[in-house]
Amino acid sequence: MRWVTLLVLTLIALGMPAMADCVRDPQGEVMCGAGQCERDQYGDVFCAPVGGGAVRDRYGKVQCGVGQCARDSYGKVYCSVVPGGGAAIDGYGKVKCYRGCAPATGERCERGQ
Repeated sequence: MRWVTLLVLTLIALGMPAMADCVRDPQGEVMCGAGQCERDQYGDVFCAPVGGGAVRDRYGKVQCGVGQCARDSYGKVYCSVVPGGGAAIDGYGKVKCYRGCAPATGERCERGQ
C-alpha cells in the first residue's frame, strides 16, 4: 500500500508546474519568486509567476511568460502558453513551445523578494 501511495504522489509532483526559484543579487542577497527568476542588466532580480519562465532579452531586460521561455536567434523571448510548459530553440534559431508560443513581456515579471 505504501508503494502505491508513493507512486501516486510522485506522479502528481511530476505533473505540477515548476515552482519557486531564487537568485543572488549583486549585493549577495538571495531574492526569490514564485516562478523562474533572472537578473537584468543592472543586477535587479525579476521573477515569473508560478510555472512561468524569466529570460533576459537582447537588451538585458528580463521578460517573463506563462510557461518556460527561450530567446530566438534575433534576441526576442517567447514562452509556452501553458504554465510549466517547455520552450527550446530549434536548429534554425526559432523558439518552439509546448502547446504554442507567445511573446514574453516585462509586465508579467515581478521583483524578487
